[in-house]
Amino acid sequence: MSRREPIGHLLVYLAGRLIFALMALLPTRAARRVGAVLGRLFFHLSPRHRRIALGNLAAALGDRLSETERLDVAHASFAHLGAIVADATHFPRHVRRPTEELAVYDGVEHLQAAAALGRGVLVFSGHYGHWELVALLQHRLGLPMTMVVSPLENTRYDRFITRLRQISGNTILSKRRAARPILKALHEGRAIAILIDQNVRGEGGLFVDFFGRPASTTPALATLAFRSGAPIVPVFSWFLPDGRLQISYRPMIQAVRQGAIEDDIRVLTRSCTAILEEEIRRRPSFWMWMHNRWRTRPPEPVGAAAAGTGRRAEARG
Repeated sequence: MSRREPIGHLLVYLAGRLIFALMALLPTRAARRVGAVLGRLFFHLSPRHRRIALGNLAAALGDRLSETERLDVAHASFAHLGAIVADATHFPRHVRRPTEELAVYDGVEHLQAAAALGRGVLVFSGHYGHWELVALLQHRLGLPMTMVVSPLENTRYDRFITRLRQISGNTILSKRRAARPILKALHEGRAIAILIDQNVRGEGGLFVDFFGRPASTTPALATLAFRSGAPIVPVFSWFLPDGRLQISYRPMIQAVRQGAIEDDIRVLTRSCTAILEEEIRRRPSFWMWMHNRWRTRPPEPVGAAAAGTGRRAEARG
């Protein structure tokens, strides 16, 4: 017997579908503008997300941006997220439009060189630019994507988003028990899309430096690279003034064994995270600063924890 979902999930789904239908009636640029306005409105209506974004910006870029500049970046980041969510309502229309109306590419030769090795390609990015449109269009380069995603708790909405992501020929894999299907897809020569910028809870993450702070990061990208021999290709995107998306593929990275596998995975994870950080520093408004990226903290050394307990006991005494 299937678990019955809360009535709130149904209401959220119905409201989302209504907004989706209304946005889809607008011209693309108008939908993006409305989405940007809604994103800015969310900035003001959600103290929690606003606090997270401004705190992240202060910790990550406080040494190079003033408080006013960080506030501007936060506003722009929320507006950008709203714009790309609104743009997703036009995906059924986008798949029928010529590529030159939607995107400008550079570095495609890096993706093609990686694919030519015959081991599949691990394409990585973060929640930066318009990662969903990058995936939607990549089949036009002759290398459709298999996207590795976290299923939504709202199963109706999850099914709807999955169908939307698949309209151009992509396939979707849940992060849960995904290793074997991913290796199979790589063996078939497909591209696997992995986003590496979300906080990993529990003991499954590796703590690597991200903007000067240890961040719990997925080791999946590096682990799959070592297990499969597939090359890694970074991809980033941002909107141009004319409304098209600039999509930039970067030189491929190959996993090279140098020592213990655990150390090699950590080194490769750190290197890929550094590439993402460098891109975010170039155009910080295009990253999702509202995500609590540094929520999971490294465990305290045993000695430090004991000392802290002792100090608290002395304070109580």
